[in-house]
Amino acid sequence: MNASQRKPYSGAVSVFHGRWLPEEATPAGYAALIDAYELHVPLPRSVAAAIGPRHKVYQADDWNIYTPRHTPDADLIGHLTFALRYEGLDLAALKALFRATGPDAITDIVRASPTGSYARRLWFLYEWLLDTRLGLPDATRGSYAFVVDPDQQWATGGATSTRHRVKNNLPGIHS
Repeated sequence: MNASQRKPYSGAVSVFHGRWLPEEATPAGYAALIDAYELHVPLPRSVAAAIGPRHKVYQADDWNIYTPRHTPDADLIGHLTFALRYEGLDLAALKALFRATGPDAITDIVRASPTGSYARRLWFLYEWLLDTRLGLPDATRGSYAFVVDPDQQWATGGATSTRHRVKNNLPGIHS
């Protein structure tokens, strides 16, 4: 694990970046990454995520509170996977995070899980958002995964990226 993956993540708090939580909870996903990497992007406008002490998933006061069983690993890939799984894409946060971590962190994630859909989605997003190519060979295995989870956010049909084995279904013009 490299230094960029060993950032300190917040513990349970009642107020996070000036926003009250409905109960003491531990920020997760984008909120945790924004805090740990000191990213200069806004917290998600509508809802941020945190892990509460009870075994009840609920939404209150602009927060989605998840159960202790949802707790991500306290590292970069843990919070990124949580964010993609439960929060969808926040392109501003991802671009700022990729700039903060540099290419090695994403390369390490892909090498550790070359067929993993989250790793391949992150790889695609890194290269697409930063308009740079990582020193990784093209993916040759793994089912094609959508970049945008259409159950969470609006998406298009998608253009195939054979390099990453993903369907780029981000809204907009595809080349």
